[in-house]
Amino acid sequence: MSTLQYVREIISKQISTLSNQSGEDKKALESEPYHNLQKSSVLLESRCFNDPQLQDKKCRQILSKLIYLINQGEKFNDQESLSLFFGITKLFSSNNVDLRRMIYLMIKEFKDENSMYVVISCLAKDITSKNDLFRINALRTLPYVLDQSNLVQLDRYLKNAILEKSQPISSAALIAGLQIFRISPDFIRKWTNEVADRLNSKYPQNSFHALLLLHEIKSNDKVTFTKILTGLTKETLVPIANMQVIRFIREILNTDELDQQYEKLFIEYLQRQIHKSQEIVIFEACKALCDLKSLSNKDLQPMVQIVTVFLQSSNVINKFVALKILNRLISNPIRRSLITPQQIEPLIQDSNKSLSSLAVSILLKVCQETNIERLLNQIYEYLNDMSDEFKIDVLRSVKALAKNSPAKWKPIISFLQQTFKCEASQEFKKYSIEIFEFIIHEIPEARENAIMALADYIEDCQQSALQLSVLSILNREASKKQCPTRVIRIVNNRLHLEDAEIRAAAVGVLGKFLLNYPNEKASLLELLQAAAQDPDEEVRNRSRFYVSESAAPKEENPPLSIEELDAIEAYLQQNIQEIQQSNEEVLQLDKILAYAEQNKGKIKKTEVLQELVEEELIQTHESESGFETYKKLFKESTIFCDYGVLRKSSRAQNLTDSKCEYLVTVVKHFFDNHIILEYKVKNTLDNVTLTDVSLELTIKNVNLQFERIVPAKSIQPQCASNILVGLQFNPNLRLVSSNIQSILTFTVNENSTTYQDEYQTEDFIITYSDFFLPIQWFKKFQTEWESLKSQEMSATYQLDYKNTDIAIKELVKHFGFQVCDNSDQIQPQNKFHTLLLSGKYLDAKNALVICQIGFQQNIGCVLKIKCKSEDDNLSTNIVETLG
Repeated sequence: MSTLQYVREIISKQISTLSNQSGEDKKALESEPYHNLQKSSVLLESRCFNDPQLQDKKCRQILSKLIYLINQGEKFNDQESLSLFFGITKLFSSNNVDLRRMIYLMIKEFKDENSMYVVISCLAKDITSKNDLFRINALRTLPYVLDQSNLVQLDRYLKNAILEKSQPISSAALIAGLQIFRISPDFIRKWTNEVADRLNSKYPQNSFHALLLLHEIKSNDKVTFTKILTGLTKETLVPIANMQVIRFIREILNTDELDQQYEKLFIEYLQRQIHKSQEIVIFEACKALCDLKSLSNKDLQPMVQIVTVFLQSSNVINKFVALKILNRLISNPIRRSLITPQQIEPLIQDSNKSLSSLAVSILLKVCQETNIERLLNQIYEYLNDMSDEFKIDVLRSVKALAKNSPAKWKPIISFLQQTFKCEASQEFKKYSIEIFEFIIHEIPEARENAIMALADYIEDCQQSALQLSVLSILNREASKKQCPTRVIRIVNNRLHLEDAEIRAAAVGVLGKFLLNYPNEKASLLELLQAAAQDPDEEVRNRSRFYVSESAAPKEENPPLSIEELDAIEAYLQQNIQEIQQSNEEVLQLDKILAYAEQNKGKIKKTEVLQELVEEELIQTHESESGFETYKKLFKESTIFCDYGVLRKSSRAQNLTDSKCEYLVTVVKHFFDNHIILEYKVKNTLDNVTLTDVSLELTIKNVNLQFERIVPAKSIQPQCASNILVGLQFNPNLRLVSSNIQSILTFTVNENSTTYQDEYQTEDFIITYSDFFLPIQWFKKFQTEWESLKSQEMSATYQLDYKNTDIAIKELVKHFGFQVCDNSDQIQPQNKFHTLLLSGKYLDAKNALVICQIGFQQNIGCVLKIKCKSEDDNLSTNIVETLG
């Protein structure tokens, strides 16, 4: 064999070896072509950017390598970044389209603030180029390099680009405007006409982007934007713009107090959109209608019918969105009657687990008590196939079910026991334990079964954190003497089978049994004395502590628990007449505890946390330094000293937009028969001084009369001053409400020129709620109502509210009172709802209100209101405020 033939043979073998490389190696090479790339070598290659004759392909490859290094987290120091930036700017001399696109990407990464003028001039040139790709990419890059100093020179180019006939260029300019708005909102607000012109563009993207930018421009002028939306509701828009209009309408309806005319127009528009042919418009309109609390169930029935049609769709995405909307709808308990379980049940067996899981969650919220057991058994069959996120969502629904249907605790506990056996995350099982804890506290008849279910679980549980959670619950229940003694054996097993941390927790549970269950004392002492020999020091210390505690003499009069105090109060209320007539010892604890045992679950628990919060609110009000300062100032004032003691002050209310030249706020100060309006006026203009600043008021209530005013003599540039207006209300009335219109009148001194001017502010209202503080000064509403020895005033009204939920919120807002005993929580099965309210009139007189609210579709909302206070005239006025 010749040497040449030998060499050829070796080369052919090497070629065949390379061609037979594994597919994984080839894929690795293809997916990471720059795997061993070094920053130093790329920086060295980048010197070719300075060559007189640029090689477009080579420059593109180098820029690709730089982007790869950046994405891998590689850092460049200041010198390297500056060198690369100037090198990249020299590539603008090439007209290669692909290279230019890479240049735009790199400018965003290596921009240098001191050298931006170079890039901006190049981008300005590209914006006016005849090449559309250059123009589009330059517009998209521009916001990343602009600052306040060079906005003006590019204004004309950007406006022309917005009005461009080419849709991609116009959209790129609008998106650039959205990004520049964050830097300089005042600059972009000058584009209002150009942007509004693009709203009716035949191109979908143009209309959509123009609408977004117009929303930003008018963000501080809600009235104007509302009028723009009103006009758009009459136009035929492309689907994506139509969808965005619906989103903005929903935002306005949910956040702003609209005029009834606008509200009606927008709601009618949303109801028309659910009959459109485009799915994105239908779904967005349905979501908006779901969020509107002012609509009755009857108003929402057409929307629900349309959404349920999509449940039979062959498109999985449509079915999922329809379920999400229904789930959103029934988050309000009042809406649950709109959905029947038969519409949702077929989806439980759907092959798509996201759909079936969401259907399960909805069914648990709307199912009837008679179907709970069947439904829970059906759900458990599919539980293992669900994701952890949906499993936890199912548990949330089960908790709500336990709260709404406490009589069905047996199937719920059985279901929760089964959840411990399924394969799931620790978070899921921890949530199951939390539901057990909820059942133990809220459903007394289920307590023992729930405790035993938890105790059985720790026999098989392998996770220390979950065992500790269960032992903590058992410890708490043993302290209350409410834990079955069968638990002792299970807890004792932890001392022999688990680690030191769990053994210490188990000793704590046994110790509580030892102190609270005297019948088991002998066996428990034996167990704890054995635990005192444990190798872990913490376990030994706890065991010895409880053994010594059990041997110590007990207190003759141990402190009463919260539950015992509640039992005493309930016992006294029930037997008040018998106690008053009896000469025997009133509080016999044995009798009281026997009474508590007979009425287990009926005695209302003391809400300790709520009382602490209310006490803190009262203390905060009394120690409020600003109020005390006002009180002192008005008392010492020669003008207003005859008004008496200041009783209450409201928060400052803005009467102008934050961007206006004059900023005006008002604070309302309340006295026994007078109101002082304190206007604070700030002059934001430079080189303008205001003198003789006064007010013209229009008051739309004859029971409230203007009395005196203290104008501001002068307001210097960038300074503020106060104007005080005194009003007197009818001394025969305790409450008065009125709309107030205010016009500022002043003399303007600007550059040696003087002229009279006026400025109208927004109207504001003195409301009935302004006279009250939302304070609850007692523990039990019914007890306080009965103890208030004053005349009860009552009246009946028919109100315009669409449902009970809205009625509750509006009544609380109307009176400005504190809700008592959680009476704002609606029970859907009740025919009428009772709302309990308390407040303090001008921080001086207590008042209580009971509102009985009934609602029927054919009649509407009917309210019976009863009021008691320390002043009968005040009670009469409170009842009459709804007339």
